[in-house]
Amino acid sequence: MIRKGHWSTAASALKKLQFTQQFTSERMMILNHVWENEVGHLAKHWVLEGVRRGILYVKVASPAAAQELQMRGGGIVKGLNKHFKRSWIKGIRPTRKMRDGL
Repeated sequence: MIRKGHWSTAASALKKLQFTQQFTSERMMILNHVWENEVGHLAKHWVLEGVRRGILYVKVASPAAAQELQMRGGGIVKGLNKHFKRSWIKGIRPTRKMRDGL
């Protein structure tokens, strides 16, 4: 038996989806804005790629840059989360080497 409370109209589902996407977009805009301030001169070696399930993915220019990112990861996460009402970034992971630029 299906309960009536579990059903929602298409309009309410669409409104919820739009709110979620807008909320995520706003967080990413803030994150992009504060990224360079938090990592400083190392931003030229680390490029913010995206976030999935609270994990920040960063393209790195070299193995040394990846190691530096891992060593500074905890401090960077704390620094980034202080710009949000609720902490949502759980960790940082380096991704494959950047192809363009460096």
